[in-house]
Amino acid sequence: MLESDIAHFKVYKAEATREKEKLTVKLFYSRNPEQLYGRLDEKIQWGINTLEALLSGGYALIADQNNPTKPPSAGSLYLLKDNNIIVHRRDAGAPIHKLYHSACSGYTNSSDFVYTEKGLQETALRETAEECLLVTRDNVPRLVVPNDPKDKELSKKVEKYTLDSARRLGLALEPLSIDVEILDPSDRLEVYDEDNNLLYATKAFLDLQWEASTSISALQIRKLPLHVEDIVPIDAEGMIKDGKWIHFNRESYFLSLSDLEKQKFGTPLSEPRVFKTKIENGFPKVFTPEYEKPYFGPDKVETTDPHIWAPEDLLTTCLDGLEVEGYKGKKHDIEIWKLKSRRDGKSLIPEEYLIK
Repeated sequence: MLESDIAHFKVYKAEATREKEKLTVKLFYSRNPEQLYGRLDEKIQWGINTLEALLSGGYALIADQNNPTKPPSAGSLYLLKDNNIIVHRRDAGAPIHKLYHSACSGYTNSSDFVYTEKGLQETALRETAEECLLVTRDNVPRLVVPNDPKDKELSKKVEKYTLDSARRLGLALEPLSIDVEILDPSDRLEVYDEDNNLLYATKAFLDLQWEASTSISALQIRKLPLHVEDIVPIDAEGMIKDGKWIHFNRESYFLSLSDLEKQKFGTPLSEPRVFKTKIENGFPKVFTPEYEKPYFGPDKVETTDPHIWAPEDLLTTCLDGLEVEGYKGKKHDIEIWKLKSRRDGKSLIPEEYLIK
């Protein structure tokens, strides 16, 4: 197959199987793909039908001529040694999933990354570096540069992405290389050409989304030998506008996996550890923001508390992968609930936490 120079395109043939809570997704790329500009629209009922078929029969088409998907995005979630995870909350101006908690993820801008396993992995780590930086709590803080001792070539690229991300923010810190452990993923992604020739296969934690938009994501969970007392997170996401870097300065959270076992979607987080950042003279000033009423929760709905728990599908997939009680083996059930709530016009937030 001749690879297309199009990075974003519609995929009209895809299927999934589910066995013992493990997901296998097969995508089939056209020789002459139809370029995609922007996101694919949500497909609420198609998503419900697909996920229910997976749960009941273990097989489903996840794309056809009337319901296309797209090549996968990629990203990751950091897990610390003390079983805390690092997540960010999408800002109130985000195009979808406003004020949801999420892992890091995004799409490539180059066709070079679409057709290979290495390309997908590099996309995941580039997106993570662009969205989440970690600095030590030393008197003179240092910038954590994650290193995979099993892949030196990829680690060099991660170092570049991390340093580039820090420079965009104006950070001038000495780097500190820290080895990461990649947790063994439960799911498998296979990508074929239209003649059924395998282009690549890889393991990942796979997310299927049809609410807000239609997409597939391949996620890693990356474990760092650090504790919350060692570091602070900086959400580095932003955009270039009129030739200038605009830092969104979204919130970053440390969340304990044991606490999340009892946490229901749409309920307030109890005393969350949350951070924002100011950069002064090349150094980060990390602080806990203060909140004033009105408070807003997921989908920018007015709520009684400034920190309403709202895991986006990407984060739900990671919590399932981490076997957190309440999420283990239930990522599809949770997404069906969200899809049906959207279809039926029901709030995802319990009434007692809504301002009417």
